[in-house]
Amino acid sequence: MQKAAKRTFPLTALACLISASVAAQQGGPQDLEEVIVTAQKREQSITDVPLTISSLDGETLEALGVDRFDSLSELVPGLVVQQQSVNNNGYVIRGITSDDGSAPGAARVSVYLNGTDVSRSRASYFEVYDMERVEVVKGPQATLFGTAASIGAISFITARPQREFASALTVGAGNYDMRKVEGMLTGGSDTLQGRFAFVSREREGYVDNTSGEADLNGYDRRAYRPSLRIVPSDDLTIDLVYNYDKAEDPGTAFVNESLLFTDDASLSVPDNDVLGMDDIGVDRTVKDFNATVSWDLNDRLALTYIGARRDYDSLEAFDADGTGYEFLNFSEDASGDQTSHELRLNFSGERINGFVGASYFAEQAEQFVGFASEEGLFLSCSGALAAQGIPGCEPQATELLTNGVVPAFPYESHYANTADNSSLNLFADVSYRLTEKLEATVGARLVEEERESGYYSEMAPSSILSAQTFNPVDLFNGLILDTDGETLSGDTDNSAVLPRFNLLYSLNDNLNLYGTLSRGERSEVIELSSGMESILPTEEIDNYEIGLKGSLMNTPLDYSVALFHQNYDNFQVSVIDQDSGQVRNENAGSATNTGLEADLRWNASEKLTLMANVAWIDAGIDDDSTNGVYAGNQFRLQPEVSGAVSYLYETPIGSGLLLTSSGSWSYRSSVYFDIANRFEEDAVDLLKLRAGIAASDRNWSLTLAASNLLDEEYIMDAGNTGNSFGFPTYIEGAPRMLSLEFNKRFGAY
Repeated sequence: MQKAAKRTFPLTALACLISASVAAQQGGPQDLEEVIVTAQKREQSITDVPLTISSLDGETLEALGVDRFDSLSELVPGLVVQQQSVNNNGYVIRGITSDDGSAPGAARVSVYLNGTDVSRSRASYFEVYDMERVEVVKGPQATLFGTAASIGAISFITARPQREFASALTVGAGNYDMRKVEGMLTGGSDTLQGRFAFVSREREGYVDNTSGEADLNGYDRRAYRPSLRIVPSDDLTIDLVYNYDKAEDPGTAFVNESLLFTDDASLSVPDNDVLGMDDIGVDRTVKDFNATVSWDLNDRLALTYIGARRDYDSLEAFDADGTGYEFLNFSEDASGDQTSHELRLNFSGERINGFVGASYFAEQAEQFVGFASEEGLFLSCSGALAAQGIPGCEPQATELLTNGVVPAFPYESHYANTADNSSLNLFADVSYRLTEKLEATVGARLVEEERESGYYSEMAPSSILSAQTFNPVDLFNGLILDTDGETLSGDTDNSAVLPRFNLLYSLNDNLNLYGTLSRGERSEVIELSSGMESILPTEEIDNYEIGLKGSLMNTPLDYSVALFHQNYDNFQVSVIDQDSGQVRNENAGSATNTGLEADLRWNASEKLTLMANVAWIDAGIDDDSTNGVYAGNQFRLQPEVSGAVSYLYETPIGSGLLLTSSGSWSYRSSVYFDIANRFEEDAVDLLKLRAGIAASDRNWSLTLAASNLLDEEYIMDAGNTGNSFGFPTYIEGAPRMLSLEFNKRFGAY
């Protein structure tokens, strides 16, 4: 499907920029606060880090209303976050997508929570609230973030406890029966401090479901986070953080193209014994515990230990055919646990800084896929009964075939894949100041990895097909391997050294030039769904990058520009089998990725801050006959051009009151939703605005917020499982959403 999209700059956004220019002339420039990041495992000014990195502090996230992963796309150049559901997230950095939900598959983007890798696709989402900051690092970052960071990393650091008492409470309501309650409480003594933060968010779905079940594409989520900071001495700090996330969303609307933007679906799943639930929806629980111990041995040495345990169980049932027929009904029950330990020694001196360390990571995961249908309906929708004069999707097909003896043959089957992975890592990274202006960084990570995968299935025989062939045949006619419940297994070991080299040169007091050479890889994948062990080779990436970071002379304007080029060997793609509907991994051969990114932040006046970013990417599978059917194709979810303009504005309006406003306009060019480049959507631009009043000391505020203000129609995904059976489906993006929020703060916030 192709959809015409508005390409003109929205008038409202233009008006904001005009008023911004006027405000800039009315007030003098203000100094920008120095942005401190910890991507290189130590506190540094962002301009001194020889990497392409974006950082957003908690205050900016709150002011712009960022409370979901996908909102980050508006603020970070080259980042796209796609969320079909809380159970299915796609992270795109520099045009490369990481969204493999299978148990054996490996992530390309490291998602870090308080220094711990939580990258497993079905467990990587969590509610974004009470954050200290978010850092997004581009390019292969194995030395800093492990092998999962083959194209980049997103690091979330939650707000820490503090000694002074403070608390905050936000309540909100909006259209589609939106309700939100969010709060935090912190305080303590010099040696013991605590913090408790929570959020509850609900919204009815924006796709009306005429089946009688809940409207779809809504959410119902709750999360809380108690944390404790223990400070036995000035040299020792212990942070303990527990995260609990619960989602009971009404589910995702995979709709037929004819139903797009009609807000009228008829989707449901039948009563069954295999899907895990009798309604379309999500039931997901994630529990995470993190312990960080920081010990300053002396002025030059610091020892850090980070240990974590993460458990998740995420069940989602969905109607995959996009019609009112009970034809393709699936569920996915993804469960697993992850354990990690890291010990790191940081050292610093007048000319040398760096760290050495070791880490261990282990995970067990399972992806169970259940299927439920009715045999006659399935066969007629698949066209298998046309020769017998039964039309497509005939609800009475079974009754017609049995001359009215049997009204229906309910059918259930399942398959699953499992993984038991572990890795031992040794790493070191050293920065040395060669001259007053030139600093060199050399780092490497040695990875020893063991991966074990399993596959099992039970494909029940079809009563109709077995009677016709006089042999037990399943409804998929043998296209899905039936192991009769027995588990097939395979394993592989992998060893690699992944280096990085960086140079940082100070051109002057306001401008740094940096260059990067780094190598990354995505782990081997063991495929067993054919009945034989097939190992997809390691995906290897070579990354070359040059960039500028600095500020405009004597002005409060920071900017960065980066040019990069990446070469891929054994590029791994996830595809949906056109016969069975199973997701499998394939080797698409070589690929190339070249791009340019830029962003800036300008304090135009005491009242106004402007931010802007843009990214241009030319990427895809190399147009070489040895790369097979995908040769020359553009990557999935990769826009050629993307960008955004954002602002923060406030001004006194009377005694003790402020007028506050913020907003963003984001744009992305056309994208394909599959590596085969069959499903495309034209350019999309979205406008988001917030306005309100607040006390001059900011101890309370009242804010009216709107996302997708111009009510643009766009889609988040297309094709999906239904396409394998001739029923491609589409997922609508959210329409205009309005909300009113009241925030109250107490104490030393």
